[in-house]
Amino acid sequence: MATKWLSSLFLLVSFSCIRAQTITAASCNASDVQAALNSVTTSTTTVNIPAGNCTWNAEVTFTVPSGNNTLSILGAGNLTTTGGGDATVIIDDYSGTSSLWQITTGASGSYFRFAGITLQGGNGAVKSNGMLAIGGTSQSLRVDHSHLNMSTYSPAVASVGIRFANWLYGVADHNILDGSTGATSEGVNVWDDAYGGSSFGDGAWNDKSALGTASFLFVEDNTFNNGTYMDDCYAGGRMVVRHNTINNAAGQTHPTGGAGRIRGCRAFEVYENNYTGSNSSPLYNALWLSSGTGVVWGNSAPTGYEHFITGQVMRANSSTYSQTAPPNGWGYCGTSQTGSASGWDQNSDSSGYACIDQIGRGLGDLLQNDFPTACDVTSGGCKSSTYTGTWPHQALEPIYEWLDTWNQVPGYANSIWSDSESQAQPNRDYYLYTTSFTGSSGTGSGSLANRPSTCTPMVAYWATDQNTLYQCSATNQWSVYYTPYTYPHPLTSAAETTGPASPTNLTVVVH
Repeated sequence: MATKWLSSLFLLVSFSCIRAQTITAASCNASDVQAALNSVTTSTTTVNIPAGNCTWNAEVTFTVPSGNNTLSILGAGNLTTTGGGDATVIIDDYSGTSSLWQITTGASGSYFRFAGITLQGGNGAVKSNGMLAIGGTSQSLRVDHSHLNMSTYSPAVASVGIRFANWLYGVADHNILDGSTGATSEGVNVWDDAYGGSSFGDGAWNDKSALGTASFLFVEDNTFNNGTYMDDCYAGGRMVVRHNTINNAAGQTHPTGGAGRIRGCRAFEVYENNYTGSNSSPLYNALWLSSGTGVVWGNSAPTGYEHFITGQVMRANSSTYSQTAPPNGWGYCGTSQTGSASGWDQNSDSSGYACIDQIGRGLGDLLQNDFPTACDVTSGGCKSSTYTGTWPHQALEPIYEWLDTWNQVPGYANSIWSDSESQAQPNRDYYLYTTSFTGSSGTGSGSLANRPSTCTPMVAYWATDQNTLYQCSATNQWSVYYTPYTYPHPLTSAAETTGPASPTNLTVVVH
């Protein structure tokens, strides 16, 4: 009986111990890192990559095993220093145009972390899908204390630092992202194109905006240096950009009609970032918005930006992207470009308003299929034999802006918001901050006690003592609209392991 009891105890101890696994790569060379990743099998694993400078001539790919619930890939970088300090440096000499390092995370309930690693441009080819590409469906993702350096490519190439794709929620924090000054580059790229199992971002556009929740990819407490754009968001992506230092770079969202069938950014929050540019060589704007809904508040851009926000409805004309008429494309919004309107838009007037997925639009019908058979499932358009587009009945969800600090660049008579198309209008599709708020237009701020008692539907008020945005949901009726999600993001301090801990202080008693 004692022998049987001891055997059961030893089996329990052995099972508990193998649940946590640590793997150390032989070096930071691509082959050794690939071998270490290939050996991941258990439910809780840390893969350590040693310090050193290693040049990669081949791509490293890895899919987290289905039984793995917690995986951390850690370089030798300092995990308390922004950027990590360049201890484990991987140099891109890979001649292929796919990502240098491509990772597919585990199931939605799994945890994934990538930290303490530097990826640096070398003689490699364009990495438009990201030097580091992370996909999958993890809803607990963290990429932190790493350095993505695109400024060292020789020659300069148009690359992306990190691309987050498929259906990911989590946080990228305390990273340094250096853009290229000789070619178009993006620091962080957010694609949620497989949200809910649908492609092109359709699932996200058929769901609520979820402002103020964890259902976003958070980009916080990073430093972005130079480059064309510090971020981009499309394919139904949801992105929060907050508490970053942004030096001589701009943020943006991507529109429907800018990448074939792929739809635009679904929702965004941009707040409490510090933008700094040069007045002698200013950038056109700090933030370029072209799709969806969101909030922009509390940012500082004292120098170096001609405008603070540029809002565009890019399907209005061919100045940025040319459009193919349905059923082989979205077509142009309105009649000014071709004289005919696209069936994908509301077409309430000759401008086409409201254009599908334009600034200030949100939840709508579910679409499916690629062109030329793209169709509206909710409205029954998928039963049609011709696919010329169906307005997906998208809700009006305006963009709200308040308490941003921006100074005009000397010699430029510009504004906090600029646009050139008629489809996006103030006090309808977007609401800008006004210091003389009466409840009739714009966005106001102050204590909750000072909020006007009367209001016009859709205006908003930021209650500074409540840290909450109230929207006028009906005439003279205020409703809670948005409260920022917890800062810092909870994953920045969350434990890295799940499941039962290995037993300690065991005593075996034999009877």
